[in-house]
Amino acid sequence: MKRLLLILSFLYPFISSFSQSRIWAIGTAVPGGSLELTPFPNKQFKYTGQLTEGGTLRFCTAENPESTQARFLKPSYEDAYAVTNATPFTLVSDSTAALWTVPITENVYRITIDVNAKKLTGELFRPWNELFIAGGATECGWVSYTFLPFTRDENEVCAWDWTGELKERQEFGEPRRFKFEGQNYWEPKELHPFTQDEDILQSTQLMLGVGIDNKWSIRQEGYYHIRVDVFRETVQAEYLGAAPTSEAPTAVDEIANRKPSDNTLYDLQGRQISRPTKGIFIKDGKKFVVR
Repeated sequence: MKRLLLILSFLYPFISSFSQSRIWAIGTAVPGGSLELTPFPNKQFKYTGQLTEGGTLRFCTAENPESTQARFLKPSYEDAYAVTNATPFTLVSDSTAALWTVPITENVYRITIDVNAKKLTGELFRPWNELFIAGGATECGWVSYTFLPFTRDENEVCAWDWTGELKERQEFGEPRRFKFEGQNYWEPKELHPFTQDEDILQSTQLMLGVGIDNKWSIRQEGYYHIRVDVFRETVQAEYLGAAPTSEAPTAVDEIANRKPSDNTLYDLQGRQISRPTKGIFIKDGKKFVVR
């Protein structure tokens, strides 16, 4: 018996963790009645999107809330708001005691459930006004107020795009690393990968820096297109090709110097194209990005 108890005590943390490996938001406040939260590497789960005032909202560890395995996140006090500063919760089997209050109808709710701390944090997300890239792999290095700006997507207020050259620059410290800043200087808003030297081409999620100064790293020098969603905390990067190595005029330079004429499209090798796919293209002497 003692041996069995010892084995169970060893396995319990894994069993407990497994039961919380997926979490759903359920109720009439949720579009469609149910939506699975996005897991993040730091044992957090995030809900990003709309919630409706007056509707019910619960968080469940099973897709089917009627399942005997289902557990619900019960707030530490009654009528707890979904917009909250780290409210503790416990896991219970009684769904009636696990309600969270939705204060207003909005589509910018971001709710974070920290499984390790057993706390729920919620906010009405405010779009950022700017976003920059900086680091040893960029042409600005680590010098404040010279960071390279992203461009906001006209159709998605929280999505930002940057296209440019990333390469090893020995004149700067950490010559292959970089990160993102929410202002043209250091702090308070900094975005980092979850692990140091994470390959930007393999990265999909990011975190707001809080005492951790991880940075992305490049494996390949050249031009990149990077898209960041600061609301959903996601990042996508695409390698667009090798950077020019010669000081002689390139195809890009030659096309850019031509006079605007007939809206003809060219790729970075100077070839005329009829229908662009993804990448950087030139029209009327100006570069633009097709996503």
